[in-house]
Amino acid sequence: MDDWYRRWACLGAGHCRWHWTGGRPAAWSSFRRTGRRPVSAEGPWGVKGQKTLSRPVVWAQAGAVRTLWNGVISFGLVAIPVGLSAATESRSISFRQVHRADGARVRHERVCTVEDRRVPWEEIAKGYELPDGRMVVLSEDELAELPLPSAHTIEVAEFVPADAVYPILFDRSYFLQPHQVALNAYGLLRDAMTDTGHVGLGRVAIRTRERLALLRPYGPGICLVTLLWPDEVRKPDFGWLTDQAPQPREQKQRMAEQLVLSLSSTTFDPSGYRDHSREALQALIDAKLAHRQIAVPEPRTQEAADLEEALRVSLDQARQTRTGGQRETG
Repeated sequence: MDDWYRRWACLGAGHCRWHWTGGRPAAWSSFRRTGRRPVSAEGPWGVKGQKTLSRPVVWAQAGAVRTLWNGVISFGLVAIPVGLSAATESRSISFRQVHRADGARVRHERVCTVEDRRVPWEEIAKGYELPDGRMVVLSEDELAELPLPSAHTIEVAEFVPADAVYPILFDRSYFLQPHQVALNAYGLLRDAMTDTGHVGLGRVAIRTRERLALLRPYGPGICLVTLLWPDEVRKPDFGWLTDQAPQPREQKQRMAEQLVLSLSSTTFDPSGYRDHSREALQALIDAKLAHRQIAVPEPRTQEAADLEEALRVSLDQARQTRTGGQRETG
């Protein structure tokens, strides 16, 4: 087994650290102690995790992980104390606003539009503007005291098949890390969802904002995905497609299906894809630092071709790529 399995260790309620486990993963060490054989679980891309009822292993970045929320998962009469931390982070190149002439950073000041003076942070509050221009001022204490049952409890209202929730509703992903006293219950919930192919649905309030929440197994842990509310998803206007789009010939339909199958993979590995925009932006920054002129690629032009001929050529290229070796995803 690889030496880069990581295990979550708890130093007490709300005080947790992450450390490496050398050699065999912690689940196998648990097997030697308890006799329970771990089974494979979906883990981070390209890594096989292990799960066991007695010692769940949670994947996360090495080092300290900031907990955004502490509470319990509640389903039926079972309560599982957990902490919630972000599962993703942005790797985009960030910019500062600067003065074009000299490159100096631009400072933005908070100025009161009535008193025409700078306002310090301790005097800043949140305001809700009414249609007539009046403002309802809300303090941090008032927002923190909103009567939200989900402020400290993720109450699982129902379990549904994993493919029943359409991905367009997915918002942000988080890791749910169990407290030491809840390892067994946490593992039971994770394994029950894995074995039944179901995910849990409930609510969670993060920073005073309540969201729909989806709980699903992720490797030897549980991942929480916040969902958009139904009124936050726009309704598409695809009616004109059924009225104006011509029906393809049966031969073209078969060729299109063959092309899809020839480009198909059994698994999805996002590490095979590259962020071309970030690479190009970094190359531009490096060239500016070195006072070099960056080469601008010629725009690619694609000649209009007959649909059937385009499908036939694409199929031939896909077959050659599959025969010659692994397909490059870019």
